[in-house]
Amino acid sequence: MRQAAKAAMLAVVVGLGATPAGAQAHGPIAPVASSYFAKVLKVPAGIDAKVIDGDLRMWLHVPADQSVVVLDYRGAPYLRFSRGGVAVNHNSAMYYLNQTPFAQTPPANLTARTPPSWHPVSDGDAYEWHDGRLHALATVALAPGVSFVGRWAVPLRVDGRLAAIEGGLWHAEDPSIVWFWPIVVLLGCVLAARRVRRRGLDLLVARTLAVTGLVALAIAGFGLQLHGRPSVSIFQLVELALILAFVAWGLWRVLLRGPGYFAAFLIAVGAIWAGAVLIPTLRHGFVLIALPAFLTRAVTVICLGTGAALLLLVFRLLDDDDRDSVPSQTPEGLDREARDVETLA
Repeated sequence: MRQAAKAAMLAVVVGLGATPAGAQAHGPIAPVASSYFAKVLKVPAGIDAKVIDGDLRMWLHVPADQSVVVLDYRGAPYLRFSRGGVAVNHNSAMYYLNQTPFAQTPPANLTARTPPSWHPVSDGDAYEWHDGRLHALATVALAPGVSFVGRWAVPLRVDGRLAAIEGGLWHAEDPSIVWFWPIVVLLGCVLAARRVRRRGLDLLVARTLAVTGLVALAIAGFGLQLHGRPSVSIFQLVELALILAFVAWGLWRVLLRGPGYFAAFLIAVGAIWAGAVLIPTLRHGFVLIALPAFLTRAVTVICLGTGAALLLLVFRLLDDDDRDSVPSQTPEGLDREARDVETLA
């Protein structure tokens, strides 16, 4: 039974390590960090525009009483906002370039004068799309210490008049590698505690790591799920509720019943998952979730450190649970209980 449990936990750990984090710096799903950040500085009256995911996507809201056409890289109509909703022009080069998961090469005969072929994509008054103009300046070489890269513009036709959404692009240096050192130090301390080979000390260290990791997991959950793109979705709220329910269960289990090997394993996996999702915040200058940059990086380090350290203790706790089959009335059992009580006190 013990060998089967160890094999199952090892398989989960290997699978967790082999699965890349979904939220990468410029990945397809909710990036949590970026080296570049685009910001809207000027927008036509009545229109609301925001940059999403650092410098990747533009979100636009147009009142129902206005007609707005977004022009593509060649000056051809790309999106049309009107009373009937939002439509995309299939005769725009930008339409082909924005196909997911793979961009397509636009037909060579498309020009700014090609008659548009409108197809509805939404019956609402807001829409978001990938726009390469936001981060086109990212290829510009910057002098050391310079943060402002330059200005960008997305041309529009508002009620037939030429206008534009204007903004700027900023760059931030990557964080220091020193952020990874606390993880190394924590793992070294736990390895030293393991060498003592006292069950009471193992339980105390596991309990401390589990509580710390659960608190960090809860903070990470708030930051990830309350980050609007541009607003918070019902799915994000449901996922946050599940994370908080897991944290509440973990605290109840650890504080009231003690950190058993299986509970410690689940908490370690949860903390490592959150840390893996947030790893880009340790490698890129701008943090994109709903937490301050310093707090986000600290939470990332705590999740990774406590999760990995807990895994070092899981198999020791499993072996201790097996040895608990020794009756407490025997001299060996009484001596072990006395040592555990003394250490935890």
